[in-house]
Amino acid sequence: MKKNKRTYVIVGITTLILIIVSLKTFNDLRERNIDDLISYKPTDFYSIGFTKDRNNIPVDRWSEWWTNDRKPADELIEFLSQYRVKKVNEEAFNDHLNKDSFEFTISNSDANPIIVHAVKGHVHILVGNYYEIVNGPIDIEWIRKYNEKHLKSYRE
Repeated sequence: MKKNKRTYVIVGITTLILIIVSLKTFNDLRERNIDDLISYKPTDFYSIGFTKDRNNIPVDRWSEWWTNDRKPADELIEFLSQYRVKKVNEEAFNDHLNKDSFEFTISNSDANPIIVHAVKGHVHILVGNYYEIVNGPIDIEWIRKYNEKHLKSYRE
């Protein structure tokens, strides 16, 4: 009788592990809205730094422009919310690195910063997750205009 009970317990635990792994894999590979992955909370907002051209970063700065005004962060997240993404590996992201990239960091008062690197068709949300834009590419012209507008206002 003990042997039968042990077998049922082992089969039950194995089945549970398989279900958990399957659900995690399904969740990782499904399409999602990009704003669901960027855990931006306007009430916790502290600052945003944005860079479109790494060669344009002043020597003593970490981004092209920076502000603690929440409006540019709201505007950027609203724009990005139209895009859906699917998880990919790092190589897929790296294969698409080019001049049409941008990055931003949103600092929060009560959480780790949100750091995003993006190219036309891919996004890297640090730490470690890479995504392909499935309904893109990202409108780089909008990004360029967004950067120019806020660069004039917030570059020190």
